[in-house]
Amino acid sequence: MFEMDKDYTRTDIQEAVGGEIQTYLPQKEKIILAGCFNRELNPNCPHEIQAGNAGKVANKAALLISQPDTTFPVFIKETTNSKFYRFFGFYKCASGSSKPEVLAEAEQKSGRLGQLSYVLNLEAVT
Repeated sequence: MFEMDKDYTRTDIQEAVGGEIQTYLPQKEKIILAGCFNRELNPNCPHEIQAGNAGKVANKAALLISQPDTTFPVFIKETTNSKFYRFFGFYKCASGSSKPEVLAEAEQKSGRLGQLSYVLNLEAVT
């Protein structure tokens, strides 16, 4: 389906897995289908994902946390303006937190002060 270290557009990803095209966690019928992350916003991705505090973003993070057995492909773009996402493999959500001390530590890494709802911890699936 996807090749390691190969670049894909959001359209390529959406055509392969389905779900919405304009979200960082495309889903269908409340199942997360992929993770599409921006390294500028998530300096420690793919292992640590910082979910913003906008309503839909936070809801997607909570949905992913509720699905610890869901395996999904992860793609990362290096900058906000990049049109291409590189495939990094398959992952699942090992844990997530909305504790203020966890959010504060993550905010220091990315500079997104007061903008996070969750920190998601992903682990590679082999």
